[in-house]
Amino acid sequence: MKCSQIRKMISPYVDDELGPDDKKAFASHIADCPGCKKELEEIQSVHQFFTSTERYEAPLGFSTRVMARIEEREQAPSSFWGFFTLQPAFLRVVEVAFALVIFMIGALSGNMLVANRTSGGEPTVEQSFSLDLPGATPPDSVGGAYMRLAGVSDER
Repeated sequence: MKCSQIRKMISPYVDDELGPDDKKAFASHIADCPGCKKELEEIQSVHQFFTSTERYEAPLGFSTRVMARIEEREQAPSSFWGFFTLQPAFLRVVEVAFALVIFMIGALSGNMLVANRTSGGEPTVEQSFSLDLPGATPPDSVGGAYMRLAGVSDER
């Protein structure tokens, strides 16, 4: 058997859930494979640790009280806001509405800035982002770097 198959069988082996044929194949592989043997020993030590711990009994009526509280919560009518705060669809609607509000604020404020600039003879947004530069650009500026990359000379 392959190591990947054996590793899947380690937990059932430790829990004594393997059939006789699988146990025999498992034992023969473990005897020959040090990697799988080491992993088996690690799993057995963890299993031993958990099986050796002391068990505690729950107090009398504990499970009855827990089940009663679960039923109370399932049957209790939820509040109006409790319904909306727990629903993922409502959260998505709120997120989209918030994003739209932010977008509208940005668009309106940008529009107001452009409207104020164009009335004073200042360049428009399209002109501001245009790559048609009116004069010579310094070589160490962003415009100069763009001109060098584009292969355009500064002479007009």
